[in-house]
Amino acid sequence: MAYLRSSARLAAGCIVVGMLGACAQPKTMYSWQAYQPQVYSYLKDDVGDYAAQAASLEKNVQDARAADQALPPGFRAHLGMLYLKLGQSDKAVEQLQGEKLAFPEATAFMDFLLRNASGQAAAQGGPASASGQPEPAGAATPAIPATEPAAGAGKAGGA
Repeated sequence: MAYLRSSARLAAGCIVVGMLGACAQPKTMYSWQAYQPQVYSYLKDDVGDYAAQAASLEKNVQDARAADQALPPGFRAHLGMLYLKLGQSDKAVEQLQGEKLAFPEATAFMDFLLRNASGQAAAQGGPASASGQPEPAGAATPAIPATEPAAGAGKAGGA
């Protein structure tokens, strides 16, 4: 009889522990905060004040760092696009490079955005390349190069 009573208590204890464990929220992989609603507003063109949205995202960056959480995919790219809208090409390039480093699978798209950011910087009189080096006068940056041709390729008599 004592055996059944202790088994019942053990089973009840396991049930209570299991229920309490189910109530615990798992830690998210990324610090999303206001990122998703802001992207939604941006895409709906409800933003109005890009500076306020950029400031809000910068606050999210600080909060994520304080909580030792990673920023979600696209966060830095979105912030970079906001900086481009604000005419702050140097900050935009910094954010796009950060996205490229954090998510290497986004390299092709980030390179495309960086080329566009470089073009905007040149138009504003700022650095015209993603590396911060000015382009020579008259140099054109292709919009979307698929691949770089090998040296000598396409020349007559080239192997």
